[in-house]
Amino acid sequence: MKQAALFLSSLTVVGLAACSEPASVTGPESSEKLESKQETVVAPITAAESIDAGLAIGDQVPLTASLLTNGGETTLGRVLETGPALIVFTRSVEWCPYCQTQLKSINAIVSDLKDRGYNLYGLSYDSPDQQDRFSKNQMLKYDMLSDQPSAVIDAFGLRDPQYTEGRAAGVPYASVFLIDKDGRIIAKTVSGDYKKRPTNEQILALVDSI
Repeated sequence: MKQAALFLSSLTVVGLAACSEPASVTGPESSEKLESKQETVVAPITAAESIDAGLAIGDQVPLTASLLTNGGETTLGRVLETGPALIVFTRSVEWCPYCQTQLKSINAIVSDLKDRGYNLYGLSYDSPDQQDRFSKNQMLKYDMLSDQPSAVIDAFGLRDPQYTEGRAAGVPYASVFLIDKDGRIIAKTVSGDYKKRPTNEQILALVDSI
């Protein structure tokens, strides 16, 4: 299969308002508070902001790495048994408004990805309960994968090194990985700026470039 890199273009900014840093909201009500605010601006990623980090195209993903869902424990290998996957690595559904905006936005392309043969997943270090609450509130049509110890994030080489303490320690770079059913990475994009993520159009262009 042809290897591919992200097709990057300058597209319209998604969202309408401003942002906050990780420690700005705390407590179990944090997700609801953030979701009640205006949508956060998520700028489209450009070539200059895409960094070479994490596993490379052609590398094997850690198939036995453990993950949690609201239905219990699973692995990447089991996830891929249902078909090739597009996994969006994101920082937090609880306190990161950029992540919330992105996760809500990609809900619109679940069918487009399925038509192309890929299942969509979001992955963060949040607990399954936190992810489940967010998913239900936003009526997400795709599954979230919980990596609370950041073990999968580390196995992919995506831990953001600028956070060594506090609640943001263990978050990944905002990334999109396209993985075939055998567990090989066939395309990817990693953002060096968490405020900038690939748009839906860029994600579909990445898939179509395979």
